[in-house]
Amino acid sequence: MLIRRLHRFMPLYPVLGLLGAYTHAFAVPICNSSIYCTGELLRKVQLAGVFNDSKTFVDLKQLYSENATLADFAKLLNKTGQQPTLEQLREFVDGHFTEGDELEPWIPPDFSRSPESPLFQRIIDPNLRQFAKSVVQIWGKLGRKVSKDVSKYPDRYSFLYVPNGFIVPGGRFKELYYWDTYWIVRGLLISNMPETARGVIENLLHLVETYGYIPNGSRLYYLGRSQPPLLAAMVANYFYFTQDLKWLRRNIGTVEKELRYWLDTKKQTVFVKGHTYTLLRYYADRNGRGPRPESYREDYNNAEYLPPRAREDFYHEMKSAAESGWDFSSRWFITASNTTGHLTDVHATRIFPVDLNAIFAGALQLTSDMYSRLKDGQKAYKWSNYAYNWRKAIEHVLWDEIEGSWFDYDINAKSLRRHFYPSCAAPLWAGAVETIDAEKFAARLVKYLLSSGALNFPGGVPSSMFYSKQQWDFPNAWSPSQSILIGGLELSGNKEAKILAREQAQSWVRSNYIGYCETQKMFEKYCALKPGKEGSGGEYTVQDGFGWTNGVVLELLQRYGDSLIVEPCRRSSSRVRKYLEDPCMPAPAPRRIVFNTPPSVTIV
Repeated sequence: MLIRRLHRFMPLYPVLGLLGAYTHAFAVPICNSSIYCTGELLRKVQLAGVFNDSKTFVDLKQLYSENATLADFAKLLNKTGQQPTLEQLREFVDGHFTEGDELEPWIPPDFSRSPESPLFQRIIDPNLRQFAKSVVQIWGKLGRKVSKDVSKYPDRYSFLYVPNGFIVPGGRFKELYYWDTYWIVRGLLISNMPETARGVIENLLHLVETYGYIPNGSRLYYLGRSQPPLLAAMVANYFYFTQDLKWLRRNIGTVEKELRYWLDTKKQTVFVKGHTYTLLRYYADRNGRGPRPESYREDYNNAEYLPPRAREDFYHEMKSAAESGWDFSSRWFITASNTTGHLTDVHATRIFPVDLNAIFAGALQLTSDMYSRLKDGQKAYKWSNYAYNWRKAIEHVLWDEIEGSWFDYDINAKSLRRHFYPSCAAPLWAGAVETIDAEKFAARLVKYLLSSGALNFPGGVPSSMFYSKQQWDFPNAWSPSQSILIGGLELSGNKEAKILAREQAQSWVRSNYIGYCETQKMFEKYCALKPGKEGSGGEYTVQDGFGWTNGVVLELLQRYGDSLIVEPCRRSSSRVRKYLEDPCMPAPAPRRIVFNTPPSVTIV
């Protein structure tokens, strides 16, 4: 990924002793808004279904102060005997809220209508070269900056102020999202837009300095949970692109602060094969009670299947799983029989995820490397020790020598969860494997991947082989998963792995290209069964834009553009056809979902 030193001769210090240096009380800011996060107004509006999408309400702007709004709502409750009708609630919302004007369209200063990125010279296929130019143009459509009204009336918005313009993912997502931003930044750098990339990264640094960590997204209701810790990788990517030592020196301390947040709030120890290891899990702040505000009705209705005493734990598990970015997936379903699953079976807090720990190990090492570039040997050595120990914990806890793959680990059951997910390649992608051992691990992983059946689909690698109707399961394929899987295989140095990476890159670029030809859109997720077709399932309809999809396709074109070829762009009549059965648009899920193999379908 980026330059990394070998640490195989470094002594393995006791993990707990090292980590103890950063074990202290850490107060995580959570949302205390009685409108956007908790309270009777939120409850009544969301459960009544005033809006089809629960996120709509918590993104609205208040026309009056919070106190005035709540006082008026108390009058409405008294007038209606605490039971306002749907129409009365709609009238109240219309009179007290409006569509937020927190963001203004923004054209990035280094954006060009006639881009001249070095990327284009590398692409041999003229069809893909034009595709790449079209994707770069999308940055101009997704640029936003925060309006001055947000800083003037911060209490009337759910938006968390950031100082610089940025790129939104697209669709319903009108704010910064933490892990989306990693692939957006990489896409911006590849598009020769370093000034925009720097501003986007500095927005995340601002959030760390303001709140002590980066929230899931830049909204009040996301406080108390984060997303995969990719800040160090973003800072490193920008630094290696610009070699701006002054900028790095100014911001490296904030990178450290975020690492300490993860060490202080997410780590858990486990005893395996006679040794104690420390790894990370997703764990939202327990002080944030109740359903997720942006999915309030969905969480509340699912919790109704549980006894009252278990509901608050369920809300916490859903918020913790949302930290992963995989919201939601069979990855987080844990049941007694391990054969059925439903959202009420989400238990993310008892799982050590492969990708989370690989990303964190990489972040520790990158921080060491950046301190080395700043000639600070003491801090470089300290963070390299952390990184070395994290890599060893990943190897001893998450690697399965029999299967030849890394798997998530169930902390309570003290066992690996041996199901295919593309995250299995994350240790190779993030540099969380000793360089000298990478080829050896990759050779085993290639055999596992080929035997899994997950590489046999024409539209990309699905998020799992389970047909659960959740959006991070079969048949959906996601850009970050492709980036991690393809990148891990490529960076391993193993010849067979690199061949496999190129094949999957061809498949994913072709799928994105076909979808763009037919719709002039880049989707948030795709169907692995039908190249170019948008994905489905989950809590909301598929979105287009789309930040990380654009970044990943540019990344793959930069890496493999000298050999990828596609057919000329043409629209397909299948877009206007209606099918009685579409395997990429499954029927609504029953209350309980049986894990099964993908349904019998015709692959096109």
